Amino acid sequence: MHAAPLAVLAALIATPAFAQTPSVELPSRRAGQWEIKTLMEGREGGPEMVAQTCTDAATERQMMQLGMGMAGQVCQRYDIRRVGQEYHIETDCQMGPMRSVSRSVMSGDFQSSYSVRIEGAMTMPGQSQPQATNMVQNARWVGAACTGGLVPGDIQTMGQKVNIRNMPGFGGGTSQPRRP
Repeated sequence: MHAAPLAVLAALIATPAFAQTPSVELPSRRAGQWEIKTLMEGREGGPEMVAQTCTDAATERQMMQLGMGMAGQVCQRYDIRRVGQEYHIETDCQMGPMRSVSRSVMSGDFQSSYSVRIEGAMTMPGQSQPQATNMVQNARWVGAACTGGLVPGDIQTMGQKVNIRNMPGFGGGTSQPRRP
């Protein structure tokens, strides 16, 4: 897996803490290690991807700040509403030549578990029709201590590890995947 897909994965895995608006504040995840299972729906033979991530309060705050900045730069629409115990997020973002429109629903206590369902469409250069993307993430808190050599900001999946604190905009420069 190359650095660019890992960067996208990092953003997706960070979804619960990725952004907030002044009117609705998204909850921060509990500090420690999380296991996140991601399933892309509608893809034949698409295996469930399992990731381990480690977070702390400082990393969660930085992700929220980064998310707010990114959304403000590339999204014409970024609406977050609280509906009962759920958070509904609607976006319309232009990232270079690629356009992404999505609706997400987040739920859970963010202390022991949470889930995110994303229904979206991406339009890539040269495509006449948007490509539908539906994804479900289910996360569970593993424990307060991060294991397997993980440190806050680390995301490990498919034999690769990246630390989101090293991503551009996070203050660390470029993202370099590393072997666990």
